[in-house]
Amino acid sequence: MTIRHSVRLAAALLFAVCASVHAQGGNAASSASSSASAATAAPVAAASAPTDKQLAASVRQALRAARKQGLKSTYIRVRARDGVVTLSGVVANESQIALATSVAQGVSGVRNVTSKIEVRSSAGAPMGNQ
Repeated sequence: MTIRHSVRLAAALLFAVCASVHAQGGNAASSASSSASAATAAPVAAASAPTDKQLAASVRQALRAARKQGLKSTYIRVRARDGVVTLSGVVANESQIALATSVAQGVSGVRNVTSKIEVRSSAGAPMGNQ
């Protein structure tokens, strides 16, 4: 959400509150000032908490960047819901799981990480499915 969009939203909310207060014959000054502070607080709160889609994209980007640390993230899927990130897929060894989990936990907005990543056996099938 851009600043211009936030300002327009705040102005629209302020206008709607003022019109409502005027129609009801209430005290416009106190209602408008409390509504204006609430209207400007809403975009700030929304901007600080990324959507599930944005959070998942940020985690994917961090996993790609961790390739420099040796993470092979090609077969790792990322899902996010309310700040909880779930990683699934297959990797070559346990250290890859630990690294992927650590990288995901370091992303801003992530509250918790659940790993459903499995280690692939040398034959190519996940270890848990044998």
